[in-house]
Amino acid sequence: MKRILAVTSIAALATTAAACGESAGGSTNGHQNVELSFVTSFAKDHPLNAGFFRFADELEKKAPWITIKYKGGPETMEPNQMIEGVQSGAIDGAALPGDYYVQQVPALELQRFSPFTPEEERKEGISDLWEQVHEDAGLHYVGHSISGIPQVLFTKKELTNPSFKGLSIRTSSATSNMVESLGGTPVDLPGGEIYTALERGVIDGSAWTSVGAKDLGIPKVAKYYVEPRFYDSLANTVINDAKWKSLDEETQQAITDTMVELEPKIFDHFGDVAAKETAEWQKAGVEPITFKGKDEEKILSIAYVDAWDALDWKRISSKGPEAEKIREKFQAQYAKDLSSVVPGGTSIKPKK
Repeated sequence: MKRILAVTSIAALATTAAACGESAGGSTNGHQNVELSFVTSFAKDHPLNAGFFRFADELEKKAPWITIKYKGGPETMEPNQMIEGVQSGAIDGAALPGDYYVQQVPALELQRFSPFTPEEERKEGISDLWEQVHEDAGLHYVGHSISGIPQVLFTKKELTNPSFKGLSIRTSSATSNMVESLGGTPVDLPGGEIYTALERGVIDGSAWTSVGAKDLGIPKVAKYYVEPRFYDSLANTVINDAKWKSLDEETQQAITDTMVELEPKIFDHFGDVAAKETAEWQKAGVEPITFKGKDEEKILSIAYVDAWDALDWKRISSKGPEAEKIREKFQAQYAKDLSSVVPGGTSIKPKK
């Protein structure tokens, strides 16, 4: 995902921070008006922002005294700096993938491995643990604004077995281990450059989420996509913890209840979008390479056993015991059946 250079600094946003909290005056139905400023790691019209804006719209309907003031996407601030803006209070909140702030919250290295849907995470107490690890970093975790979108591997070459030997594949931090373990060479490349690199033969394939490859033009140059898919592409909605604690109980409850109610719908939404996009890939001539049996097990084992074991557990656990509790709950699911641990599904059936 290409990170656009920031044109507005954290310091510049801080000058307007006073206008981004509870309004100094005015009320709605007798309740003091509250205004919260937010940024998103994706541009406003990007399809991956659908969950956040649905949350913002529904919140304003349910709690009309709350206004979400949208400050912009990566054109406003570089995505990997957004969490610092929230921590400093320059902005009240952000919606962004956990991968963008694992330095501040090491336990977020675990999020892509989650075998649970957001609704299941609530039932299993995982969401409470996410809250705790965020609080240690001066943040309040509201919930997932993106979920249900597994990672998928595209290639220009047909594969008869799960091997990328001799192939250069564009990867992210979440997928480089998979490609390397399958014998390929991971290539660090911004999303906006994937199409040209594939077209010119600079790379032989690319990893991407199950939503958004079409917008990058990948199906125009890739000939195949691989199943099983793996991991979940999660994004979090977070609020500055001091700001959160300054909100009255009714406002806090409205924010929490709205997210809890919407998370299953957001999950279903992105699942539907992934299925429709898969159909569009196939219409464009991209064929699935579906590995079964031992080959499927090999891919999932790399993702959920080898990569899991290779995490820097000492660093992740250093911030508190919550990470170990998450580890135990995830591993209990892995022990059952790896083919069932991908929340969005290892295989997505296209919608015609």
